Amino acid sequence: GVRGHSTGGTIHIIVNNQIGFTTNPRFARSSPYPSDIAKMVEAPILHVNADDPEAVVHCARIATEFRQQFNRDVVIDMICYRRFGHNEGDEPSFTQPMMYEKIRQHPTTLNIYGEKLINEGTITAEEFNKNKKEFKNLLDEQLKTAKEYKPKLEWFEGVWSRYKPSRGQDKKGVTGVTLDTIKRIGKRITHIPEDFNVHPTIKRIFENKKKMFENGTGFDFATAEQLAFATLLDEGTPVRLSGQDSGRGTFSQRHSVLRDQKDSSYYTPLNNISKKQKRLEVIDSVLSEFAVLGFEHGYTLSEPTTLVVWEAQFGDFANGAQVIIDQFITTGERKWSKASGLVMLLPHGYEGQGPEHSSARLERFLQL
Repeated sequence: GVRGHSTGGTIHIIVNNQIGFTTNPRFARSSPYPSDIAKMVEAPILHVNADDPEAVVHCARIATEFRQQFNRDVVIDMICYRRFGHNEGDEPSFTQPMMYEKIRQHPTTLNIYGEKLINEGTITAEEFNKNKKEFKNLLDEQLKTAKEYKPKLEWFEGVWSRYKPSRGQDKKGVTGVTLDTIKRIGKRITHIPEDFNVHPTIKRIFENKKKMFENGTGFDFATAEQLAFATLLDEGTPVRLSGQDSGRGTFSQRHSVLRDQKDSSYYTPLNNISKKQKRLEVIDSVLSEFAVLGFEHGYTLSEPTTLVVWEAQFGDFANGAQVIIDQFITTGERKWSKASGLVMLLPHGYEGQGPEHSSARLERFLQL
């Protein structure tokens, strides 16, 4: 997997009902199977008939064991059909008359599997009908309950329960640090080991940073950001920063990860503050904002103790992640009942390269 964004393999399940609303497969893709895209990463693909529940379970077990053994992706293409329309008001025969003529004549998966169990002697026809009736009654009861059900606000549950704010308490907390702490940390984050061959330009930048801490004036954004990260690390909060060119910084302003000019080794000043500090992880991400922001959002759901920061390199690069922003981040609590501590660094102003590389359109975020 990609450094910093590996999941140890994913089990992809395709519910292949052979139609997309009203679009036939031959118009929806250029390949025979929807799973063919996985061939480019050489992931195993298991095609299975959804009318055979035991075969589906068998494929699921194979996929799980493969993923656990090899930490790689695997795909299950479960070939099935959509018995009714896309929604309650849809008539599928308008666009797929022959397909739905066959579906109407085809027995349901339940009846196919039930007949198999009866013929094998596993259950009797009476037991089969009794189980069907009991389950239908359960569904009817749950339907009545659902009409009166009011969902709980559960985003501060599980690993996030310790962060549930108490009523009447100050939610901002104390974020300041002492001047002595700033001076101590300032010396560490501007320090470059003598045996490290740093680029001359970066050396001058770090010398200027030292003067900021010595004089107490002239702090730029990059230094203030480093100081904020460093104090959190020193207090015991891990920091994870990802984005395109995040190590150096888009405008060559950050330099959080230094490269030795002779042997290309790395040195991260913020990981050399104190012995008991937590770790800074800086990831120069792949060029898919959609994938990276989705991963970072998922990371925050299960890791509330880490400050997770995603940086949009240029303003328009937030556009590529808009689906994640709209469908998961801004709707996280209401739609998914999930809390997230994700921080998005969104460029604004006109230091970029033209109108499309200068603003993340922060005014749009205020409307979400």
